[in-house]
Amino acid sequence: MASQEPEANKEANKDASEAAPRAVAPAGGRPPVGRDEVFFAGIAKHSVSLGRYLAAIGASIVGGVLGWLLMKIDALAQLPLWLLALVGLPMLLVAYLRHITTRYKISARRVETEHGVITKRVDSLELWRVLDVRYEQSLLDRLFDNGKITLVSTDQTDPNLVLHGIAGHRELFEKLRDAVQTARMTSRPMELVGGHEAVELAGGGELPG
Repeated sequence: MASQEPEANKEANKDASEAAPRAVAPAGGRPPVGRDEVFFAGIAKHSVSLGRYLAAIGASIVGGVLGWLLMKIDALAQLPLWLLALVGLPMLLVAYLRHITTRYKISARRVETEHGVITKRVDSLELWRVLDVRYEQSLLDRLFDNGKITLVSTDQTDPNLVLHGIAGHRELFEKLRDAVQTARMTSRPMELVGGHEAVELAGGGELPG
């Protein structure tokens, strides 16, 4: 009789372990990515800001010509109207500073964009929010070896994030396309009550959005 009690306990423990709930990864999911590989970090090519640079230079040329013509008038000949040639200099400086202070960090999980000449602002787009990745090249882009990558997402701040003039743009597009697919398979978004979002990771865990 005593020998039957341990056997009964073993059976009960076995049944309890089988009945215990287990975390199951979502269908088609993969294990979470172990490392956040960085695809690109830095600024875009200056050729994408060429239009702003040329506009500033053009303003200086127009200002210089206008100043030269006005100085032909005797009443204005003594005025330093040549200073009109510098009218485009502030525009050129602002365009340059905006370009070099806009920095990108693109990784396998998110895209971070840093803006601001005086004050800084950083926007982050998680790749599991991205619905579509688009790539296009205009004629001017092809001349300067540039490309435009557009990330269409559910992000409320910037639903159409444009990455223009990033070095290695074609390869970056392919990496982002694959990273978005992986992110959406390993991190499944869920809509909660009240409009808040959470992310369900493969393995059953949840993170607040």
